Amino acid sequence: MTNQEFIEKVGKAAIKYYDKYKILPSLTIAQAILESRWGKSELAVECHNYFGMKWVEGCGCGYRTFKTGEQRPDGTRYNVNAKFCSYKSMNEGIKGYYEFLQYPRYRNLRGIKDYKEACERIGTDGWATSLNYTNNLIALIKTHKLYEYDKCANRKG
Repeated sequence: MTNQEFIEKVGKAAIKYYDKYKILPSLTIAQAILESRWGKSELAVECHNYFGMKWVEGCGCGYRTFKTGEQRPDGTRYNVNAKFCSYKSMNEGIKGYYEFLQYPRYRNLRGIKDYKEACERIGTDGWATSLNYTNNLIALIKTHKLYEYDKCANRKG
């Protein structure tokens, strides 16, 4: 799958789920690109987890354990073994992302219309430990004009 095909596939699902979850498609697509390396990471290929979602008891899916890199607030990096959500298909993995965003810590993303604000909030909410996470998401959205998907969703919803 080319990078453009990946954007289109995730974007189509993001627009479809917008009415129900009110999460900006640009955020969804940028996270999928960043977290899964364009759908090519081991986690994405083997588990259809395109968003780096860690597994928690009762989340409704299986898991696989992978080594992952983390970053402390002082910038030092370290590796840990963590359980990650595992899904049977890309569609199931994308739906799982939206279900994951229903946890209370991410509910502040619902209904946000500005992609920069959405990126800042998910960073502040603790989605990732990378100190550059918010800026990386914003850069992906700008570079690939992912905000165009937000316009489609906002016309729908």
